Amino acid sequence: MEFMGYPRPDGTAGARNYIAVIPAVQCGNELADRIAAEVGGNVIALTHNGACVNIEPDKQLVHRALVGIGRNPNVAAAIVVGIGCDGPPAPPIAEGIALSGKPVELITIEREGNYENALARGLRTARQMLSDSNQIHREPFDISELVFASKCTGSTPASIVACNPAVGWVADTVVAAGGTFIFSETPEIIGAEHLLARRAVDDHVCARIHEVSQRMEQRIMATGVDIRGSQPNPGNIQGGMTTLEEKSLGAIAKSGKSPISGVLEWGERPSGRGMYFMDGAANTPQIFLGFAAGGAQVMSLNYGAGLCTRLHNYTCAVGGMPTLPVIKLFSSPHDLTESDYFDLYTGTIIEGKETVADVGQRLLREVVAVASGKPTRQEMHARYHEPLIMYYTGPIL
Repeated sequence: MEFMGYPRPDGTAGARNYIAVIPAVQCGNELADRIAAEVGGNVIALTHNGACVNIEPDKQLVHRALVGIGRNPNVAAAIVVGIGCDGPPAPPIAEGIALSGKPVELITIEREGNYENALARGLRTARQMLSDSNQIHREPFDISELVFASKCTGSTPASIVACNPAVGWVADTVVAAGGTFIFSETPEIIGAEHLLARRAVDDHVCARIHEVSQRMEQRIMATGVDIRGSQPNPGNIQGGMTTLEEKSLGAIAKSGKSPISGVLEWGERPSGRGMYFMDGAANTPQIFLGFAAGGAQVMSLNYGAGLCTRLHNYTCAVGGMPTLPVIKLFSSPHDLTESDYFDLYTGTIIEGKETVADVGQRLLREVVAVASGKPTRQEMHARYHEPLIMYYTGPIL
């Protein structure tokens, strides 16, 4: 099976062809946004909440995420903008992205002398990059070059029966074909981590699965909160879930049954192909950013049921991730009136009209189509992009 992707200098294939304007810290957001807004087209500002007031380990997380989204195959070229006193500093971010071989420019107010000079150079650079990127044409790539990722939201028993197993079927199929699948949400493997650990390819990966799960639970316990008493959330309970373990069992269903090749830190890129678990919170925008930094070209967001399906955007992530197309799935027959804002209905499994494999095959075709350029419903309806939210593990200084 093949998809039509944009060839990149490092051998990867892009599902999209964006010019990313990336501020080193949030102080550069306005400059990045203005460059993108005035040039338009596929020039996208990836504004975010990363700042100088974080502890050093969290600054390193921000650095890895910004380098990762710049290196993502869906980005044809990148402009890194900074003030000159940024933390993390802008030059290493640009240098990290440049290792991919794609065009990268570094623009700081300090180097250019003032804001207006930096803006003028940014506009010239973005226009040239956009023109050059338009000369890149899609080529056929084997599905083994695909990195597919998935997150669930609005979890209910419908998730367990329909959308998550269908995604798991696709995950297994992509991995069996030599591709890569990434899933995350560490709080939502707690209580089921032993099942994932059994699928580890070796003792090291097994230990890492337990390590990140315990680390997350201990971090939560340190605040005086027991996650096993605070989850599932009110929406999950309203939908019919009763325990954290039940929620976790449903969540891991999206990972299928394949052996787990490795455990990634948030925003880390896989070292090879196969199935990977990425550490991180269950917060939707942080997961989007982590997947994009990890190199995913396409992802799915899998809805159970309830009020969240009536949002015409993403739950908890109104602006989404501009460079990462997200296929939205929904599971409940009660939410069919909202189908115009979703890409795939999986509730036929609940209705007994299709099997998991039947829906999985439909979803796989959709993944290939989106990777080949088909716009997702969210891309067609998108009107607003909010700043990306970084994943932090420590206090704000």
